[in-house]
This record gives sequence, C-alpha cells and structure tokens, in this order.
Amino acid sequence: MSDPYEAFELVWQKRLISVRYQANWLSSETWHIELRCSEQLPVTETGYRSIFVPNAGFEGDAEVEIFVCGLLDEAATSKTWVQYVEDSRQLKLF
Repeated sequence: MSDPYEAFELVWQKRLISVRYQANWLSSETWHIELRCSEQLPVTETGYRSIFVPNAGFEGDAEVEIFVCGLLDEAATSKTWVQYVEDSRQLKLF
C-alpha cells in the first residue's frame, strides 16, 4: 500500500503554492510532488505541475519545500520567465 499524500503551502515570489507529495508513489520508491497555484509559475503556464523524483529520501515538508523552491528558483532564470515577469509589470496597449 502506498503512503498517503502529505500537503502544505508555501509562498514563492508572492505566489501562494499548494504542495502535495507522496513518498512512495505506487510503491516505486519514487516521490510524487504536485504544485498548484492560481498564477503561472516558471515550471508551468497553467499553475499545475506534477513532478516525479526517484529515490529522493526527503525528510518531510521542510526538505520538499527546499527542493521545490530550488526548482522554481532555477527555472525562474530562463529568458521566457524573465520576459513574462517583465511583461506582467507593464501595461500593454497592444
């Protein structure tokens, strides 16, 4: 039987993100992490992302949060995300 999902919320760059994770997804030693946000994130345009991490061995919410924030921080350096943030700050006439 698989471990149940754990959940918590975090704030990343003023965005509230709901995080759910399961340590032993389908008894496969793979962690399943879900991100849900009402706004676009650098890892998803829709606000939802499902991530599979083999043999992660996280020690609970704190380590999952560090992993997720690191993933978001790294993705936020992409030209696409930087342009999206810049465009979001400015009013567009066309």
